[in-house]
Amino acid sequence: MRATLPIGATLEAAKAVYEPYSPEWLNSLDDEEKRAIAAGEFIRRLHENGAAHITWLFWRGPHRIIGAPPIVHNGSAFLLDCGRGPFVVTAAHVFLQFLADKRHAQRIGSQIGNVAFDLEERLIDSGHDRRIDIATFRIERHEIAALGKHVVIGTDGVWPYPPNPGEVTFFGGFLGTQRIVIGSNEVSFGLHLGMTPVSDLTEHQIRCRFNRQNWVDVRGLGLPLPGYNLGGVSGGPLLVPMYFDRKWSWRLAGVISEAQMLKEYEALTAVRAHFILPDGRIS
Repeated sequence: MRATLPIGATLEAAKAVYEPYSPEWLNSLDDEEKRAIAAGEFIRRLHENGAAHITWLFWRGPHRIIGAPPIVHNGSAFLLDCGRGPFVVTAAHVFLQFLADKRHAQRIGSQIGNVAFDLEERLIDSGHDRRIDIATFRIERHEIAALGKHVVIGTDGVWPYPPNPGEVTFFGGFLGTQRIVIGSNEVSFGLHLGMTPVSDLTEHQIRCRFNRQNWVDVRGLGLPLPGYNLGGVSGGPLLVPMYFDRKWSWRLAGVISEAQMLKEYEALTAVRAHFILPDGRIS
């Protein structure tokens, strides 16, 4: 619902009525003013803060079949603490790909960020239903410190209801198309970020169908072409911006499971967070 301002009110008048960058202030703006905010410093900083919660999973190794190309894959992940200690979260199908690659490799090295990390050895739980595409893993405190990533704070109880259709969410992940392997000891990744409204949801999933008419180039790097491949974003968090005590923060809505990127249809799907129990098990 839009807040009401006097007829002819401007951006400066809105600042005088509401706290700048509060939800009330943002909702008081017209479409052009909102686009200006979206292209400005406030949203860039919001993106940077959201990005600080996302890390990458990477593994590679020589194939068992002589002459076959080496196995190289990556996915996205994040740290979650629901009050009983932090753990790693990614998509279950990312974990299954790792297991398949491990079977087909002579040997395989894997890591989370720059920390050596065997997903199979660290597994807490993985969704037993195909619709619950979530897997969780143990991680040590010193490894979290080495990652240098922010921990998403969850809930030791009932998860809050997900965002309603039309409400904005933040997503991000490390794409395979932006992965560059440099020699034997170095890999470069590109982090893809965006904010988009929820289009619909079910008991299991949240879907965000992209509407390019409303896109804004936040960093001035150009917008991706229609159908741009988002493979690798799976396992990243779908976050909801929250405003409390004059500060912005995030709550978890879901775990990214799929990006359907066709020229005629572009959508991101996340599994709802309420399947994650406080100790990392999947309900």
